[in-house]
Amino acid sequence: MMFNRSRPSSRNTVGIDGISINDFAKDSVANLNKLSREIRDGTFHFSGLRPHLIKKPNGKDRLICIPTVKDRIVQRSLLEYLSTKHQEKLANDVSYGFVKNRNVKLAATLACNLRKDNPWVFKTDITSFFDRVDRKVLVQAISRHVRDKSLHKILFEALSSEVLYSSKQELIRITKLGIKEGRGVRQGMPLSPIFANILLLQFDKAIKHKSYKCVRYADDLIFFTKSAEECKAICQFCSIELGKLNLQIPPIEPNSKSVIYEPGEPAEFLGLGLCLENGSYVLKLMPKQLESIRDSLLKMGSIKELLNRNIKLANLGQAIESRKSGYIYAYVDCVNADELEHELANIQQKVLKKIYTDGLHIDVNKLPKESRTFLGLL
Repeated sequence: MMFNRSRPSSRNTVGIDGISINDFAKDSVANLNKLSREIRDGTFHFSGLRPHLIKKPNGKDRLICIPTVKDRIVQRSLLEYLSTKHQEKLANDVSYGFVKNRNVKLAATLACNLRKDNPWVFKTDITSFFDRVDRKVLVQAISRHVRDKSLHKILFEALSSEVLYSSKQELIRITKLGIKEGRGVRQGMPLSPIFANILLLQFDKAIKHKSYKCVRYADDLIFFTKSAEECKAICQFCSIELGKLNLQIPPIEPNSKSVIYEPGEPAEFLGLGLCLENGSYVLKLMPKQLESIRDSLLKMGSIKELLNRNIKLANLGQAIESRKSGYIYAYVDCVNADELEHELANIQQKVLKKIYTDGLHIDVNKLPKESRTFLGLL
């Protein structure tokens, strides 16, 4: 599908209608009242998704799908309602991703504890999960698990939202990512994660029936067993059970995402290592994840990037500290948490120096100590 795109003032918050969160907020009461009437009257419909393609370090594209502000408000309202009402069902013994009151920290801690008595690990993920979701199967899952039939129509319409491209070149880039119209649910929509969890409830139930020790975080899966043979059996189990949902995992082979870890090997899960140290398993922040955190923070050294995030000099320090605190909290249980905190402090200095030097053209080396301290520089 094609549309004529306007030039948004903020690429992170503007949908295909060109309206930003700030634009909507200028007359929020009237806009919300109008939105409420449309929903009550049955005249509300979701708009297409604005694509934003970002080049990854490996040269491949990453697609971010951006709904309109109106669509985000409706989807977040539905998400809050469904997450609360179906909390017990979604927060089962297996699922930890995008579930209310659960997070990466809890998932990784549980995984580490499970490995103490079951040291063999089978780690895998569902191949191109979000882009390969069978919408018919998802509709059946929603119909079965969401008993509020009055919500079915709007939920089915949300899951059918498509990316609207602005040029043939953009279409080619999107198609190369394996995205096909009529298949999958688009990442970037607030409802996408809960759609994933609803679809996989059947799979979670099968895992529990088998009494497997497992943690699932969206499409990331990690199982804990007492032998390599059990790991292979679980791989076959996943292929069969996910096949019922028209999904699959990669086979166990060199350079595959399906991996069997022996008891002494660090098993990586959600960027953390489940490592054997001094006879017990501990959580450890892995170099690859540390590099990802470093790259994410260093992007804040660009004034253009900061303005896109609505960060200005007045709230710069708070924004950086907030990001740092979030990382420290998420990885506080890692044995190398002190190393992370030290690295974050160094990155903060690099970010500030880059902003002052490259962005504001200040020669910080010539500033007196008092001025440097005022600017947050050591």
